[in-house]
Amino acid sequence: MRHNVQRIVVVLLGSSLAALGQRAPAPDSATITATTRLVYEDVVVRDSQGRVVHGLTLNDFKLKEDGASQQIDYFDEYTYASPAAQKSAAAMPIPSMNARQANPITDFTNAPAPGAVDSVNIVLFDLLNTPVVDQLPARRALLNFLTSLPPGHQVELFVLTDRLHMFQNFTSSSDRLIEAAQAINPKSLHLTDSRLDIQQADDYVTEFAQLIGRDPGGAAARLKTQNNQNASYNLGVRLTRTLRALAQLARATSGYPGRKNLLWLSSSFPVTLGAQMEFLQGAGVVQPDDARETTNLLTTAQMAVYPISLLGLETEGVSAASSGLGSVALGGGMKSNDSLRDQFTDRAALRVGMNDLAFQTGGIAFVGTNDFARALRLSMEDGSNYYTLAYRPQNQKADGRFHKIHVELVHKGYSLSYRRGYFAFDKPASSNSVLELNAAVEPETPESTMLLLKSKVAQPGPGIVQVASTLDVAKLSMTSTEDGHKRGKLLVLLVAYDDTPGVAAQPLSEALPQTSAALNLDFDAAQYQRTSTEGISFTQQLKLKPGRYRLRLGVTDLQSRRLGTLDMSIQVGSTDQPSH
Repeated sequence: MRHNVQRIVVVLLGSSLAALGQRAPAPDSATITATTRLVYEDVVVRDSQGRVVHGLTLNDFKLKEDGASQQIDYFDEYTYASPAAQKSAAAMPIPSMNARQANPITDFTNAPAPGAVDSVNIVLFDLLNTPVVDQLPARRALLNFLTSLPPGHQVELFVLTDRLHMFQNFTSSSDRLIEAAQAINPKSLHLTDSRLDIQQADDYVTEFAQLIGRDPGGAAARLKTQNNQNASYNLGVRLTRTLRALAQLARATSGYPGRKNLLWLSSSFPVTLGAQMEFLQGAGVVQPDDARETTNLLTTAQMAVYPISLLGLETEGVSAASSGLGSVALGGGMKSNDSLRDQFTDRAALRVGMNDLAFQTGGIAFVGTNDFARALRLSMEDGSNYYTLAYRPQNQKADGRFHKIHVELVHKGYSLSYRRGYFAFDKPASSNSVLELNAAVEPETPESTMLLLKSKVAQPGPGIVQVASTLDVAKLSMTSTEDGHKRGKLLVLLVAYDDTPGVAAQPLSEALPQTSAALNLDFDAAQYQRTSTEGISFTQQLKLKPGRYRLRLGVTDLQSRRLGTLDMSIQVGSTDQPSH
């Protein structure tokens, strides 16, 4: 009897994803994991005048990992707006997923249309790490930049508050981007302080000390300590939320070929990525559990970070809105709060952090300028002209360490920007795939393109919504077994959110209509060959009341923890929605 595992019908209403994940039987054959790590490096080359260099060949480059020379297996040059680049992009079809929303009512996909994006540029306007006083001038600069957007560049606009929000999907239309940017409203999350806030807090402590005299009990010192502890706690919150946002951006853009340029506008950049993380760990500084995984997600997505400081041209001094008491020596045994020294130290630390963030990821830092629009334009142009190198490391051991990459040219006199390394994990650092999938299908979370999906929605009966989906296997991690089979395991979740106008977005909960399952994949050679071209198909079904809904489909590969999500807006019970 022939067992066809290409189509799996899932009709489970309101099932528990965690329970389903535990129910599946384990494979009975010995499993052989055959994984060869392939590392991609995007390199921007400039001459001594800072101009981008074109026309180099494979023989001009040398590449080392941890000091050992590596053979470059793949080489290509990407030049913005060149016919060759457009032809190259068009030559990278996605099996069975070439048309995006052939029928916008029933057909959906998260797969980028081939050649649709000349260069992937993401603008992240960061309100989480920016005091309100810096947000308005930064928004004006962003609007100024968007009015003169270089032609042909596709831009996606995100805003980070307490979570990541997509304000505009990829477009080259200045009008659409300006409309989206105008909707950005200044917002204080009370997690970061401006220089004036810090000065006024110091003034308050000083005035308090003067009022109570000698302060034998150390009340003023305790108040200062409490302020520092609050600032430290807020920094931890901002760090966690920022790492989560960067991971979501990496997942959202992984399906697009080539380099991605993250233009990050903020007053502070609390994250540390790459080799610096190992240095801090060695110095006893605790790093968040997901910091290394975020580093690798950015590596996989080929994302270069261009941090752009919104502090502009900084000067030392005491603001006119501050009394200045906190900047002079105090009596009663309290030490001076040397404001000028603190400002200089903070500014130097910002520069070092931004430069390291850009250095580790292959971007450029812009600090100490009021021309934010120019910084955005330069970073976009810089990130659209590069060389891509790929190699298989001689050391394939998944040891969890940071592996340093060094790229140089045979000829001297050039400067190179590229990613400086990666963490070699056998599996991702964290292990709660269910929680990650739940977070990925939240209505505000951007679509993830790490796994590519297409779905067709039908209504075969009153209130019955059927979603037939196909998953591209190209990015799945499959294991080979002694019997010649390919095996893997997926978690699948479909949730229906109320999309009635004026109704606030609901968080994911068991009360929402949903269906979930664990899919065990087991292909012989012929079946695997067929799925490589046709994809893996599965069908899910929900029973919904009449109304407007936003369906969110999520799939995660349990071996690699790659995620794919798809957003589908539907109308149930409308004559506009055809039945099948």
